[in-house]
Amino acid sequence: MKIKKIYLDMDGVLSDFEGKFSEIFGESPHGIRERKDFTDHWPTFVEQKQFENLNWFPGGEELVKFVRSIPNVEIEILSSSGGMRFQDEVKEQKKNWLKKNGLAFKAHVVPGRKKKAEYATPETILIDDTEDVIVQFNQAGGIGILHRNVGETVEKIKLLLDSNINI
Repeated sequence: MKIKKIYLDMDGVLSDFEGKFSEIFGESPHGIRERKDFTDHWPTFVEQKQFENLNWFPGGEELVKFVRSIPNVEIEILSSSGGMRFQDEVKEQKKNWLKKNGLAFKAHVVPGRKKKAEYATPETILIDDTEDVIVQFNQAGGIGILHRNVGETVEKIKLLLDSNINI
């Protein structure tokens, strides 16, 4: 099977959502004990257009450079807006972040991470930092790579492409 497309997640792969959230609210979104506390901060984060102002995630620029160098494979964005409530606002902010950072990839911003599995095919790779998203993408027939750092992710992509004689 020939790999035709690589989807890149944004938050935790290309952009540093957790870093900006921690900077503004004084704690990691993953460190918040009560879901309510995270939910209370969410409108403020979105209303301040913070998704437009995220820093690059460590290794994000290197990952983009690498995937751009792969011949005959489309690169697209597959990111979540966090739900329907702020779908339009977050989608616009994420597209603005991409533009601001010189990334003209087609962007799919879905209203929840579970929607990412709908993009899975045997010819697509998703690079994402959320384990359940990768599990769901794989179960739906795609190839998910759990992103922890750029070095490991690049090596996994190389292995997949090297084992793919049609590429």
